[in-house]
Amino acid sequence: MRWEEFKGALRDFLFGLFYFDLYWDTKREAAKLRDAVNLLLLGEFLGIPLMTTPLLLRLLPYLLPELEGWKKRQLRERDITEDVPETV
Repeated sequence: MRWEEFKGALRDFLFGLFYFDLYWDTKREAAKLRDAVNLLLLGEFLGIPLMTTPLLLRLLPYLLPELEGWKKRQLRERDITEDVPETV
């Protein structure tokens, strides 16, 4: 049993060492793309004539549940230094 725990700990350590930054960068980019789609959906709800496709309207029932959380995230007060990249 201790060998299995060691292998799991080593696997987690190596994942953190090699892939952790890539994992979080990918999650941030995916969130940015979801935000862009949600912005188009919000425009459709408000009646703003954006260049949306019928495909986006077909995806609307699947994307609607996360729209409320997106609105709260966008209205959250943020500091401008949160978006500045860190310098090493």
